Amino acid sequence: MSKIIGAIEIGTSQAKAMVGEVTENRPLNIVGVATRPNEGMRKGEIVDFNKAADAVHAAIAEAEKMSGTTVDSVYLSQTGCHLRGQMLTGSASVSASDNRVSVSDLERASAEATRREPAAGRSYIHHVRTPIVLDGKVVDDPVGMLGKKIDLGYWSIDGDDQAITLALHVLHNYSLDVSDLILSSIASSTMMAGPDLRRAGVLVIDLGAGVTDLAVYRQGYVAYTGVVPVGGDHVTGDLSMGLRVLEPYAEKLKLEHGKASPDPSDEGEEVWIIGNKTIGDRSVSRKAISDVIHVRVVELFEIISKELGEQLDPEDLKGGVLLTGGGAELPGIEEVASKVLGLPARKASFTPGSIAPELARHENATVLGLLHYGLEDHGLPGRKRKDNEEGIFTKLKDLIGIG
Repeated sequence: MSKIIGAIEIGTSQAKAMVGEVTENRPLNIVGVATRPNEGMRKGEIVDFNKAADAVHAAIAEAEKMSGTTVDSVYLSQTGCHLRGQMLTGSASVSASDNRVSVSDLERASAEATRREPAAGRSYIHHVRTPIVLDGKVVDDPVGMLGKKIDLGYWSIDGDDQAITLALHVLHNYSLDVSDLILSSIASSTMMAGPDLRRAGVLVIDLGAGVTDLAVYRQGYVAYTGVVPVGGDHVTGDLSMGLRVLEPYAEKLKLEHGKASPDPSDEGEEVWIIGNKTIGDRSVSRKAISDVIHVRVVELFEIISKELGEQLDPEDLKGGVLLTGGGAELPGIEEVASKVLGLPARKASFTPGSIAPELARHENATVLGLLHYGLEDHGLPGRKRKDNEEGIFTKLKDLIGIG
């Protein structure tokens, strides 16, 4: 018996839809995927509902057509500068007379950690559990162990109600239910940073078109997430202004000739803007292209460095920096990241054989990660998954009137 699941990423430049088939004792099988240009987003947030909805609906329809089936519910990515994260903690004394930890002890600690309400006009979209500590020692599953006190926490992300509602209504208008909202940075990290790397400590940077998503992992758990309002579209805009060319040609120059750092071998070399050498076409210096890109890329990593501050500790991040997203394809970007952030940086890669070669591209990391993260159980030990899933998202859908 198989189950069909879907994933949607409403990105700044494009909407992506993916359909997966889950069969017991077999790996996830991707049976449909589609991408459509999206002109309804800016910096990760919807600014034109109808254009965003049209792009998403077209992508879903094409992915369903490819798969030969339909999806009833999807996992939806969330990004945008309206999102904020904070660490919430709670504790509970072990209640049993024999000092054996029970599920109810974990539930009481969890309830204390998540009892704090977000500010007015905001809602939680994600409670990502951090390590469970029993009497000062980190344990994976304390149920049945002897102890006196349980401590646990969540990296909790809340967002603007209006922004969240718009994204949900895009799918609700297509008669699709949303199984869960998943932070884009966590989705891409799930796909690109394996368990060993997350345990070693790693900073995952997802370089998108409108924004850049960050996720810091320590000891295998999320320790920080953030969204920087700078992405690949800003590089394109800089090239358009600096070289005095239209944005479509600036994007073409970036993709075909762009580098994150000037290359001495490019000195004196010219490239054509349109490429057909006809009337109206002209040449520009290849070095000039890289010079413009370099300034913006350095600025991006300086913003990240300032935001993370002391979290960029080599002792805590032995896995260094992992770059993914469409912007990670820019040649030389890992060298710039390493120099500015003071940590070894490299482009993420898919595990050989883990995904079909035609899908193994940085730009697909988030939508693939949505499916994989959604299939995992991230709840408290000892609880059935159905119980873990009820709560935060049910409350969110009730709040905005989507049942």
